[in-house]
Amino acid sequence: MTKEIDLDEIGDYVKALHCQIRWEIIEALKSGPKNADQIMEALMPKQEDLQNNPKDKCKGTCQNGEGRIIKKPTLYYHLRELESVGIIEVAKLRPTEHKRAPEKVWELNLDKLIINFKD
Repeated sequence: MTKEIDLDEIGDYVKALHCQIRWEIIEALKSGPKNADQIMEALMPKQEDLQNNPKDKCKGTCQNGEGRIIKKPTLYYHLRELESVGIIEVAKLRPTEHKRAPEKVWELNLDKLIINFKD
């Protein structure tokens, strides 16, 4: 799906895309739908690089220039931020054992994002 936005909508997308980890989530989902565990697994090489190469730490405000290994709750926060602007969506819910909440499987919702600078 292609989404066209005007300048009055761009702030929401800038907020959703300002953080490098969110771009890495998008990259992980390009190959197809994934649950949170699969996304974490796809992010692991980047997280290991972050530990081993401090100079490559995120300079974004979400990490206050301190770069860190993300944990599951932080991943869920980033997924919700991307979902809030429609970049990703829940593709399906999988039942879990022991009557826990169903597992979300995430996928990219947008192929392209077009910004209209003029009316």
